Amino acid sequence: MPKSKHRKRNRNSNRSSIEQHKRSGKKLVPPVMHAMGEKLEFASWVNDRLPEMLWASLIFASNERREAFQEFSRILNFVADHERKEELDNLTISGIADLDENLREEVIGFITSNPITSRALSTLLMFESLPAKADWEKYIIDPHPSPPLLMSAVGDTLSHQSSEATDCRWVWIMGIAAAGKVHVSKDLSDYVEAMTNYPNLEVGAPEGARVRASEGGLSELVYKKSNWPRNFWQEAWDKTPCFQLASTPQSGPVQPSTTIQDLNRVIERLHEHWEQTHTTTAVDAKHDATFGMAFYALRILTEMMTISISSSVLSRLGLRTILEIRINLKHLIDTNDSELWRRWRQYGAGQAKLSSLKLEDLENPPQYIDKETIERIASEDVWEEFLTIDIGNWANGDLRKLSEQAQLKDTYDQYYPWT
Repeated sequence: MPKSKHRKRNRNSNRSSIEQHKRSGKKLVPPVMHAMGEKLEFASWVNDRLPEMLWASLIFASNERREAFQEFSRILNFVADHERKEELDNLTISGIADLDENLREEVIGFITSNPITSRALSTLLMFESLPAKADWEKYIIDPHPSPPLLMSAVGDTLSHQSSEATDCRWVWIMGIAAAGKVHVSKDLSDYVEAMTNYPNLEVGAPEGARVRASEGGLSELVYKKSNWPRNFWQEAWDKTPCFQLASTPQSGPVQPSTTIQDLNRVIERLHEHWEQTHTTTAVDAKHDATFGMAFYALRILTEMMTISISSSVLSRLGLRTILEIRINLKHLIDTNDSELWRRWRQYGAGQAKLSSLKLEDLENPPQYIDKETIERIASEDVWEEFLTIDIGNWANGDLRKLSEQAQLKDTYDQYYPWT
């Protein structure tokens, strides 16, 4: 396991680095949570806000991006020029439904006056729980609900950081601005310019982070609780098929770094080396532990390669175990304390004793366990009645701390947590 090389951090990433997290006991707290604590109330884009902006995502899904923004420019200009624009500050499905009847019909009538938009929004009529459904039905002239369009619109915007979701979030923010409800200091002129120019930027531009942050912050002030999001997801579940989103496969097969033949040669040489260095029949904790761990790691790796599980869940468990062996052995070698080697051996014997005692209490112990071998290991050095069982960690720490002490923290981070 070679030492990992740190990749240069993406300067456009909006994730806090590990160094920016504040340690509180055994927890790493991100900067925002450290500053705000329990004052934060969370609202979910997927569960709460995506259904409210479904009308926008349907328009984006049925147009090229440039044409979609032109359509939203038409709608936003309608809001900005309306004599009652301050009431049009929440261009969500529930927000439109909450308008008084005359204003609601005027807004829906204007939005659906574009035939392309009307056809896209006819998909909303699939849902019986759609707020103000009668008004949408009244102004959508040629309703042809399209489940594939719905699937595309929702699938594209499921991730709150996707470019499609960010586009929808921009529409909602600009609706508030068009209603005259957003006032920005002159010192933030660059922010206003970036938000206004957003439709002209390339997909995935860094300014998208500003859009998401702004929408997330304003949503707590403007969004009102509604039953529509919950009803939407329930109806979608009942009425439409559920498909797994396709993931991008890895490019090309993973090339093995060794072969079974190489492993067999190593194991053979290790056997030879063991015979050459084994000089006593007495207990040699250091020698036994070193070779025992080496043989064990090679056995695991051989099994992983022999039955071709290199990409399976079982291989992850094998990889973790090999790493544990690596860190523990490195810690023992670096410390090179005869008492520590003895403690490692005694800890293992204690675990064997604990296992054998527990097996005695089972009416039907697993058949693959050789109880006699476990009992023999427990009593190999001393009669087990004199053997104390340590139920903690053998080195009074944990694997992460041991990896730091053994200067293998990079290897630990590379191979252990994700598995």
